[in-house]
Amino acid sequence: MLRLLIISVLVSIALSSEESEFDFSGIGRDEFEAHLREHGFSEEKIRQILPEQVEPNRSGKKKNRAPVPLKNICRFEECAPREKLDVSECGFKMSRFQNVNWVVTPVDPGNTRLGLLNAYSRLSDYLHGANERKAYLKRGAPAISTLGYNNKTGVITGIDLAIYLPYELNHTLPAPTNTNVFLEQWGEFAVYSRAFGELKFGDVPSPSLYVKKQLKHLDQALKNANITKYVRYDGLFLQAEYNIFGLYVFGRQRDEVMRIDDAEPITRTRIVDN
Repeated sequence: MLRLLIISVLVSIALSSEESEFDFSGIGRDEFEAHLREHGFSEEKIRQILPEQVEPNRSGKKKNRAPVPLKNICRFEECAPREKLDVSECGFKMSRFQNVNWVVTPVDPGNTRLGLLNAYSRLSDYLHGANERKAYLKRGAPAISTLGYNNKTGVITGIDLAIYLPYELNHTLPAPTNTNVFLEQWGEFAVYSRAFGELKFGDVPSPSLYVKKQLKHLDQALKNANITKYVRYDGLFLQAEYNIFGLYVFGRQRDEVMRIDDAEPITRTRIVDN
């Protein structure tokens, strides 16, 4: 898995630089910063890519990392087109994703954390040649997990994982060779979202607990704004992961929990049957 993720990093960097010879053995933050400087990245760009190190507060606990602004990430990644809507208050924003293509795979509900890692591996394989043309394809942002949440048990269950494909709708994409990977076109859909900072397994007792906390904050903010008509506060929610140079390598620079606006739900159409 680590080898696969490092390859993803190398491919992304190669697309951003005329040079493509990078050595990431024994990879670490300092080494990564040194490589970026060596290949012409300014200090400003490095700060945009890598959030500042977390400093302890007076209680000795780590502060939560602030999310990297979306515009900074989208300077380096091809982001799914997303329209900001005026319905935004303290604690949430509303936006509308446009009609685009996604590569999708199911997540094992029996072990959501491992299931998401395995799902990302399958999607990464598709992007790196596990398709009928053996073609390398561009990876866009975000990756969106569709998740189920049981209010009674507090259990988050994985349903599927999707990665945005930055190609025109009429572009013919190669069919996946893995029968558990699918190409879908998602119509426009609106979400209420709350962004939070880089999430690493060592930062909090449990990533799922932290995600549930952010979801609770989002739900409360929506209720405080009297937005209840088209939002269900149980069942499905989305977690969008925006990052630069591959998932889980340096943690994600921006996560968002999302509630779908039932007035503008997702319509998903399978575009290639494998």
